[in-house]
Amino acid sequence: MTLEPLKPHSREWYARLARELGGYRHPWARVLDGPDPELTFDALLVARLGPGVRVLEAGCGHGPDAARFASGVGRWAAFDMVPELAAQARANAPHADIHEWNAKGEVPPGLRGPFDLIVSRRGPTSVIGRLPELAAPGAEFLYVGPRLDVPQVPGRLAAVGWAVRGEWRVSVRARVPTRADWERRCEWMTEPERVPEWDVHAGPDGLPYREERYVVLASAAVSSSAQGPTTRPRAPLPTAVPSGDSRRSDQ
Repeated sequence: MTLEPLKPHSREWYARLARELGGYRHPWARVLDGPDPELTFDALLVARLGPGVRVLEAGCGHGPDAARFASGVGRWAAFDMVPELAAQARANAPHADIHEWNAKGEVPPGLRGPFDLIVSRRGPTSVIGRLPELAAPGAEFLYVGPRLDVPQVPGRLAAVGWAVRGEWRVSVRARVPTRADWERRCEWMTEPERVPEWDVHAGPDGLPYREERYVVLASAAVSSSAQGPTTRPRAPLPTAVPSGDSRRSDQ
């Protein structure tokens, strides 16, 4: 697949991914040597879903999570800033309420809360600034990002008075089979300086690297005396989350 240069992660760049790949999908081949690094996020998410739970998904892409989970909760609303992806999500997840938005400016009527759970799978961290107006009492925020550290997440949470309840860092061995795959991954990760690693470290099976994820679970920072009987009970933090060959820290 030959693509004309576009600014990575621009609206136009994502729109082309939607057209070329049929959704928000990584445009490179990879082979994992362990479990998918997003299983930690999945386990935390599933533990918090159920009838009556009101969910807002930030950056829904072509709607895989909405398609999987929307029919089993009280409400699943979602948004994406890319019209092509939002249209695909509507087709893929008929039980969800999908909107075009970038988490900036006025909240569209269809996305107004309150929500019990706000989630973002590698989506925009700008939604954190809107948590006070979107979240119900006792709500939680669950995020997974594409690196071991996404420093703007805890910083933005603190700025709106939310506290990090748990952090997990997951790193799984992986490899890309071709130089073209490695170049596409470096573009996606905005790491062009890593392209020459192929020439130094690639072998017959490709180039080994690490697929990394940073998972955060947060809630509004309130004292125990301020939590009234209407606060929704929270799912417990897991004592062990499947993560394969991983480096994980609870912070």
